[in-house]
Formats: sequence, C-alpha cells, structure tokens
Amino acid sequence: MGMLAILGLVVMLVGYIWLIVTGFKVGGALWGILNIFFQPITGLIFCIVKKAGWQPFIVMVVGLIIYAGFGGMAMMNNYPGIK
Repeated sequence: MGMLAILGLVVMLVGYIWLIVTGFKVGGALWGILNIFFQPITGLIFCIVKKAGWQPFIVMVVGLIIYAGFGGMAMMNNYPGIK
C-alpha cells in the first residue's frame, strides 16, 4: 500500500470521527450512534436532514477518492500482467 493510500485512510478516519462528533453535538445521541454504526449512508442523511456536517462528509469523500485512486494505482503497479 502506497503512502498516498495511507494518507487517504487517515483523511477518511478524520472525517469519520469529525462527523460522529458533529452528529452528537447537533443531532443528539441518536444521530451520533447511527453515524457510528451505519456510515456513510447515515452521514449523508444526517447532512441532508440537519443541514450540518457537510465539511466532515466532504473530507470523508476526499479521503475515499485519495485512497481508491492512489491505492488502486499502487496495486496496479505491482500487478504482474502490466509492464
């Protein structure tokens, strides 16, 4: 796994924790607990319903893009069929 893929995982984790904290602060215990167990769909629903938490959700998506893009590139670089 490449360094950028690890960076993507870290960025996703930061967004995940940030969205959980925002869920507890803005939406109460129910939204916080739902965000813990049913991410990312509950995070998206929370952002639409409460109109809060868009920043951490976008951070999670950016982390996913970095992880998928650069992690996939690193994996394809080691694939024996591609030279």
